[in-house]
Amino acid sequence: VKFEPREGEATLRTEDIIAKIKEHAEAGDVALVMMSGVQYYTGQRFDIKTITKAARDCQIPIGWDLAHAVGNVPLNLHDDGPDFACWCSYKYLNSGPGNIAGCFVHERHATNDKLNRFAGWWGHRKEDRFVMSHNFIPSPGAQGYMLSNPSVLCCAALRASLDVFEEAGGVLALRSK
Repeated sequence: VKFEPREGEATLRTEDIIAKIKEHAEAGDVALVMMSGVQYYTGQRFDIKTITKAARDCQIPIGWDLAHAVGNVPLNLHDDGPDFACWCSYKYLNSGPGNIAGCFVHERHATNDKLNRFAGWWGHRKEDRFVMSHNFIPSPGAQGYMLSNPSVLCCAALRASLDVFEEAGGVLALRSK
């Protein structure tokens, strides 16, 4: 579904996004709402909590692409309630191109092993991962979506950046400067 700002405006209004979600939910022609937390071209920060509530009220799963939000704006994914979110770490987390990504899966889905996923060995339940069974039993939460082990060098770059964020008091403190 294509969203466009009102004529003469450069950004989307939250109420227009919600109306579009409701319109398509009533028509039964939307299976998933997927939006960016920050629109990279305009810099508009979307109201994740309000838009998520609207989608969930319509019984539509919602996910957020947070590539331009993580490390840039405060996030409260658990309380805001999206079903999932994903992001890269090379932009505002300063870890560099090709670095690891992150994902969030809300805890209400933590033990739902019926959700579609790319199943990888690292996502198998830790208690019996080394049994090497042919039956995949996912770890609860986002860990059940892990495909492989991350590169040590990538983790070191990301860790160094996160340490700087922590030393600075976090995203909120940095934004207030």
